[in-house]
Amino acid sequence: MTQNPADENNTIKKPLRVGLIGVTGYAYAYFQELQKLIDEGLVEWGAVTIINPDEAEEQVQFFKSNNVPVYDDYREMLEKESDQLDWMCIPTAISWHKQMTIDSLDKGVPVLLEKPMAPTLQEVKAIQEAELRSGKPVAIGFQYNYGRGTSEIKKRLLAGAIGEIKHIDCLCLWPRDSVYYHRNNWAGSVHDGHGWVLDSPLHNALSHLVNLILFFAGKTMEGRADLLDVSAELYRAKCIQNYDTVRCETNLDSGAKATVLLSHSSLSSIAPEIRITGTNGEFVWRFGGTNTFENPEGIEYLEVESPLAVRDCMFNDIARFLHGDSSVHICSTEQAKGEVKWVNAVQDAAPVHDIPSKYQRELLGEETGIIDTIENLEYFALRAYRERKSFKELGVPWAVDPGYLDLSNYHGFKATHVAECASAII
Repeated sequence: MTQNPADENNTIKKPLRVGLIGVTGYAYAYFQELQKLIDEGLVEWGAVTIINPDEAEEQVQFFKSNNVPVYDDYREMLEKESDQLDWMCIPTAISWHKQMTIDSLDKGVPVLLEKPMAPTLQEVKAIQEAELRSGKPVAIGFQYNYGRGTSEIKKRLLAGAIGEIKHIDCLCLWPRDSVYYHRNNWAGSVHDGHGWVLDSPLHNALSHLVNLILFFAGKTMEGRADLLDVSAELYRAKCIQNYDTVRCETNLDSGAKATVLLSHSSLSSIAPEIRITGTNGEFVWRFGGTNTFENPEGIEYLEVESPLAVRDCMFNDIARFLHGDSSVHICSTEQAKGEVKWVNAVQDAAPVHDIPSKYQRELLGEETGIIDTIENLEYFALRAYRERKSFKELGVPWAVDPGYLDLSNYHGFKATHVAECASAII
């Protein structure tokens, strides 16, 4: 159990003064989590930026009634309040991650940056250079990395619970409707007019899975695996810039081969699952239910932590880390960098292929939005997952040959195919 941040006399240190950029959308979850820390005495409000006060009247009133400065520009907030801030939280649009983080670090303020860290490796490099220059840490909001169960799984894998890892297979089908893609001005985009986004199942909603795969395959407790190459097939059934369905394979420097299949264009849901096969058994990570370790000695079941529980852990651990508790773990920029490399490599390896209309179906989603689906995707996806075959190898009628990219000298996003996705903004 993590101890409370305390000095030599076992008294609680002064609460961290926190700044928050944004309070609506997913940023509202940040507001709620920080309020929990305030109730625990770990944090107090320092300042907040709200660019859409008409949509956040309740929060604006809350902050004003508590004498918390409210700004409509984060740069003004930093200019006037940075000397009084101990922590900046940035749950904003992906294209703003780099600049907001660098500006905060240059003012000497540590950062919690929502996942994904950045759209490109070039922007990751800029963030890491600012982190080194400032001497202040950046924690990335891959909440599952903070879960107590995640650490226990990694320890068991390193201890050889299933032998040497050979294959990692991941599947998730999560239908998303038109409301999801119209919730902001960058959902499903390659570029939002301000900067790169590369929004996709791989780089947003399900990026946790990619990050977990690389973490689980790492050879040390804090380390992650790296990609040596990638093959990818990218498909689009929706009216968006980028892909909504992806299958990709990569050989990792750990010796394992990882395959990921994700889509927002299925008719039915298949909850996230990561299956890790070793020389002496198998481990299955699940979004719900139970995780399982199976080897010749039997099957062991581990309780799955809820998304809310791991998010609570994340905020608590980062607060304690900033209070000086060295026993807690944070997801560093180096850990999170692997997900960005994966996303960039996939985007550079293959163009986005539009699913022919005769293989598409429309239906009404739960929020009254339209869901554009790919006919029989569930059947094809389950076969591809279980047989470790591409859609093309399975003879799927709309499939194309995967693109391939050797990553031996891959250090930045090349935008090889994006003009075909978003010619209007390139």
